[in-house]
Parts: sequence; C-alpha cells; structure tokens
Amino acid sequence: MRELYPKTRLSFVRNVAAPMTDASMTVLEKRAAEPGMKLAERPIPTPGADEVRIAVRSVGIDGGVEAPLYRWDEYYHRYESHLPQVFGHEFAGVVDAVGADVVDWTGGERVAVEPRVSCGRCRNCREGRQNLCTEKPGFSPHGRRAIGIDVDAPGALAEYVVVPARNLYELPGSVTFDEGVFLELLAIGVHAVEASSFEMGDRVAIAGPGSAGLSALLAARAAGASEIVMIGADIDEGTRLPIAAEMGATATRNATEGALDRPVDVFVEASGHESAFRLAESSTRPGGEIVQVGVFHDDRVSVALTALLNDEVSIRTVNGRRQSDWRRALALSESVDLSPVVGPAFDMADYEAGFAAEAERAGVKVVLNP
Repeated sequence: MRELYPKTRLSFVRNVAAPMTDASMTVLEKRAAEPGMKLAERPIPTPGADEVRIAVRSVGIDGGVEAPLYRWDEYYHRYESHLPQVFGHEFAGVVDAVGADVVDWTGGERVAVEPRVSCGRCRNCREGRQNLCTEKPGFSPHGRRAIGIDVDAPGALAEYVVVPARNLYELPGSVTFDEGVFLELLAIGVHAVEASSFEMGDRVAIAGPGSAGLSALLAARAAGASEIVMIGADIDEGTRLPIAAEMGATATRNATEGALDRPVDVFVEASGHESAFRLAESSTRPGGEIVQVGVFHDDRVSVALTALLNDEVSIRTVNGRRQSDWRRALALSESVDLSPVVGPAFDMADYEAGFAAEAERAGVKVVLNP
C-alpha cells in the first residue's frame, strides 16, 4: 500500500527573500522542435506569497496535450519559439512549501490541483465559474492560463511545481495519488452532467470511452441515469469498452454500428471527432440535448442545424471545471473505485515507456511518478 505522504523533503517557506538556487530537481523537458522529451535538471522553484510548492507524486499523460506535444504534432508547433518547456497539467502530490500569505495550507497535505489559473475577481470567477475567467488569458488552446500548458507556467512533469494556493483540493484519504490525477477529469464529467438538462431516469449515450467519457459515465450513473450506452471505435473493443461496462455502462457498442435504435435523452460527445457528432445528431430524441465535451482541433465543424432546430435538440458546450464540480467530484471519488480508469503507472525515468503505453491506448489514464 502506498504511503499517504512522504516523510522527507518537507520545507515550509514564508517571507521568502530569494528563490532556492542551490538545489535542483529532475524535470522532463520538451527541448527541441522534434518528437520526444528529455530528462533535465532545473532549480527547485520557490513559491510566491500566495503560492504553494507541490512535491509531485503522480502526473497524467493527456492524450490531447502532452501526448501530441511529445509526438510533436503540427497543431503544437506554435510552441517552437518557446522551447524548452516543462509540461504536465494533470497531477497530484503533497504540499511541500507555502508562501508567506497562505493560510489554508500548512504543509504535508495530499492534494489534487486545478490547472487553470483564474483572477478570482471577474464576474465569472465570482459566480464560481473560474473555468471561464475573463482576466487571465493564456497560450493554451482554450485561450485561458493553465499550469503546465502556458509557456510561462511550468508544469508537473517535474519533482516540484509551484501553483496558486487557491487551486488546491485535498484528496480524500481513500484516494491514491494516481487516482488523484483523475479527479480534474472526473470534475469535467460532473460538469457535463450538471450543466445539461439531464434528469434522473434519463437515457444517456456517451461517445468516446477515454478519460472525459468515462468521467461522464460515472457522473451520469451517480445522478440516476436509467441507461448509459458507451460508444467507442474498433480500437476500444477489447480495452476501454470493457472498462466502461465495469464502471457501470448498461450497454457498449461500436460507432460503426451507426445511429442508436432508440434515441437518448442526453448524448455526451466526448471524443472530439466530427463523426461522433454526426452520430449524436442522429441518436438524440426530439427535445433532447447534445453535450459537447470533446475538443475539436478544427476551427469549424459542420452542424445539421435545421434538423436540430426542427426537433428542438439543443447543444450545450462544456469546458473545464467549476468549483461546484470539484466539490461533487471529490465526494464521488470516496464512493467509486477509480482504479480501473487509472494506469498503467511508470517512474518518470521510464517516460518513453509511459508515452508508448499512451500511444497504444494501454489503460485509460497513463501516469508518471516523479
């Protein structure tokens, strides 16, 4: 059984006058405009007045961010002039040092982290929608500042990372660090269900049995869905669709089978593939709703708007997590076994094997342990 928190390397920093430059940490850097990343040494960062330093214990490889950066897909070539960079935005660890003005954390707490950085003052932030902060623009694809994605906010593919204190959420005692990586994803699934018109007893379909889709499955099950159909591709047949069944899907099917025989009340599109949105259009009942969670990398996606209008099918878009979604996700994590959707895990030194496992779709959320 894994230790709840480490017994070493705890240092609580207040009224810090200068960064710690006499100690170094191992990081995994994207150094050059080519496939791959490399291990390197960087100074251990010191938290600012309202920040904390996290000793990272687990960090996820996101199939939509770290994985394509590792492959050096064309979409991410815009980072070229900003290399080297340390990425990693899904992570959990231990509070290792606290800034002078931090009062809610003292050190040693096991935490998960909200990667998006918000101002806390704009209208959306004050309404609990920090995911839509209007005052912290960033370099990330969603246009908002995010730890481990922005070029000036180093991420968690490192032994230590500095984050705003208000971005922390304490892990329940039953949740491991690897499972803690999944909590921000679980909160996205909660957001999808909470923001939709879903009502207890509704029939739900979900396209995409990845992290976001499986999170929506857990949220819909907890909210009282009568049926949940998980839809995947050929590659998911022997891997992620069986996991979906284990996690509570009442049925699984291949997207190549076409439209559902019986349209659903709510269709969650979590794959980011236009063909899945076509399937949602044809599989949602009149008066139902399509919830778009998957991110399309194309600027525009065609929509059969007249047909949807004639049937009063609404489209609800969901991005990121709200504070209320985190609260519900943390509560849900105490009653749900998250182990089937987490792993395999690799030491960060074995990062090549970790990225290979992600490319091969081994498990659902591949994690590295610094």
